[in-house]
Amino acid sequence: MKFNKANYDFNNLPEWITFLRKDLDLKSAGINLVRLHAGKGYSFLHRHERQEEIYIVISGKGIIHIDGDNLDLVPGDIVRVDPTAERALKAGDENDLVCVVVGAMPVEGYPKKQDSKTLIDDGIRNHDYRPPWLEGKKFNTDLKENRIK
Repeated sequence: MKFNKANYDFNNLPEWITFLRKDLDLKSAGINLVRLHAGKGYSFLHRHERQEEIYIVISGKGIIHIDGDNLDLVPGDIVRVDPTAERALKAGDENDLVCVVVGAMPVEGYPKKQDSKTLIDDGIRNHDYRPPWLEGKKFNTDLKENRIK
């Protein structure tokens, strides 16, 4: 099988951290779901040697403490944290905080082109075959115009 799928109810996650590594058989990206009850937070600061982390706020409000600074968090916020920065999360006093946390290691040799919009610019497009929802539709293959007409 060339994929793994899991489903989580973001409105009813267990408290603390849901690790997705085993469910998705992750090999090169770390993805966790975090749910902190109102007023609760990490009991320690942490950092990494090489892994940067990205915190994506799904619901609730809270703060992320990074190297002595507190940043307010609201739904839609995305925060990238350098590996060596010490960090911790706390939910607001009146609501749970739900975040997706993505961790990744530096990838040597990427991006291949410095002006690339993506970090890992090794995508290989196959214009000979289309997804089934495009059958019978005209499609522009230019990236700037990559949409169904």
